[in-house]
Amino acid sequence: MSTASPSQYYRLLGLHRNPFIRSSIIELEDPDAVFNKQWVDDVLDSLAAEAMSGVASAFVALTGPPGSGRSLRLHLLNYSYTRADLEAIYQEVSVVEGPDIVDSILISSYERSRSVAKALKKVLLGMPESLTDEELIRLKSSPADAGRMIVKALDSIAPSALLLDDVHNMMYADERWSFFFFEMIREAVSLMPEGILVVMAMSDESYEELDKRFPALTSRVHERISLPPLTDEEAISLVSRRLSRFRAREPESPLDPLTEEVIISANRIAEGNPSKLLNLLSKSLDVAVILSRNKVDMYVFDKVLDADKETMEYLKKAPQKMRRELEIILKSFNGGPIGLEKVAIESEIPISLAYSRLEALVVTGLLEKDRSGRYFVPKEYLRAALMPEEKEKEEIEKPRERKTKKRISKSVLKLKRIRKSLWRL
Repeated sequence: MSTASPSQYYRLLGLHRNPFIRSSIIELEDPDAVFNKQWVDDVLDSLAAEAMSGVASAFVALTGPPGSGRSLRLHLLNYSYTRADLEAIYQEVSVVEGPDIVDSILISSYERSRSVAKALKKVLLGMPESLTDEELIRLKSSPADAGRMIVKALDSIAPSALLLDDVHNMMYADERWSFFFFEMIREAVSLMPEGILVVMAMSDESYEELDKRFPALTSRVHERISLPPLTDEEAISLVSRRLSRFRAREPESPLDPLTEEVIISANRIAEGNPSKLLNLLSKSLDVAVILSRNKVDMYVFDKVLDADKETMEYLKKAPQKMRRELEIILKSFNGGPIGLEKVAIESEIPISLAYSRLEALVVTGLLEKDRSGRYFVPKEYLRAALMPEEKEKEEIEKPRERKTKKRISKSVLKLKRIRKSLWRL
């Protein structure tokens, strides 16, 4: 959340509000206005266009790391169908019991359908337009029956789409319901006629695991679209589109109040991850406001990096493929201790892969395990990576070693305020 007020953004930066926070985008009537397409989007758009025109069907796997834009693309597809007055069912697969997800998909599909059987049931028998408990139980006794019902429902409202987000979470469900879910989808995509689009979004590692466990499903994927990192040019274009949507006055340049150098530096630190890039730039805008500056140049950006310097240096000690898990333990779980399954879920990777990565980090000394097998950051590293206000609290609680009070300069006090503000974001 931004710590600056809209009036400060307007006065100093010429913006209505921070264009890089999630809430700003959610409020837009047309989210497509701030979306910057990559080359893979041409493939997705082509498949969606054929399904929307009714000339073909498509089963697409949309994969990428957390923050790569999987969910955003599904929401944009949903928006495209709505704008075209077509039906799309968006289903987020959260970390819940398997039957709940199956129930939700079956109920949503049935409620959207316009089948003759459903109409007769209402008119002749006076039954409700939703599935009865008995019907739901019967469907859940057979993944094939459930898949066929979904296809019939989608076909009755075709052109239509079934958009399944965060499918990797189904890998953590009870084995019975995990099998039921993926077998149900396999039956649906095997039978679907022209005019139906099914997209499942998940992490790359989970897709590889899915391919091992359910090859009968992945063999039916028409196209796997793996989202690549942003190039510097794509990052600049993305930032420019977002800034233009929230401008309050005519800018000096298309990237004003940011500099191109800041955007490129932020994109390389974020390793092309859109979510991490926008988070860095969001903090940079807030720091500019705190410093009463009307430009986000490298001086401002360096202040942002200084506030997270110890954490970044600690993460660089880990091999590239293991930094995601280490960062999650440090930032999402305050250094631990935390169990294996929670790390896997947060990292969006199979539990077996999470185990091998965490054990490797234990061998390097970057993580340790307690008696119950939970992982945590060693105290010597954790203290170095603690956030500023926690460090200050520890210093206050220490016995005074000197009676003379050291004078702190105004510049140091201002930097401390910046670091505290960033920690609250």
